[in-house]
Amino acid sequence: MLLLALLLMAAPTQPTAVAPSPADTYPTARGTAGVSFFLPGGGDPRIGGTYFFSNDLAARVDFGLNVPISPSGAGQNVLFSLSAGLRFYQLKHEHVALFVQPGVALGRENSPAVSAEAAEFVRLGGGVGVEYFFTNHFSVGATLELTLKIANLAGPAGTPVYTSLSTDTSGLSANIYF
Repeated sequence: MLLLALLLMAAPTQPTAVAPSPADTYPTARGTAGVSFFLPGGGDPRIGGTYFFSNDLAARVDFGLNVPISPSGAGQNVLFSLSAGLRFYQLKHEHVALFVQPGVALGRENSPAVSAEAAEFVRLGGGVGVEYFFTNHFSVGATLELTLKIANLAGPAGTPVYTSLSTDTSGLSANIYF
């Protein structure tokens, strides 16, 4: 009996089952929504919204507004931009996700022909970007966009329509997901 007890004590023990720790998940799953705050840059201050209608595919809407408070008068125009696009998350590794983003925008800006007047514009473009997820609900992002802008639409009488190709809409953002 003593020998049996000693053999049982000396026998190797089976490792206890440990539940695996939950893997970090990205908020790029279907049904996730979020808001983006763009850091001030060359353009109007912007705020955006994101909704994932499929895994790794999101619809984006951004709105920018520049309203002069005072003084009023010539050159003090209400300016805005509204853009929409899709964001395709192509590659994810640990806390970093890369994406491709085509989009279109329209808005009102100071006329490139007569600075005291305002005129409408249309912008078509696409970009690439990266997001770093600090948590499942917070990330920072950077986007590099190349856009074709058709400006001075319905501008002051007798002024031409202007076109430009630029990266002015590139930017940095802080993103909160729900």
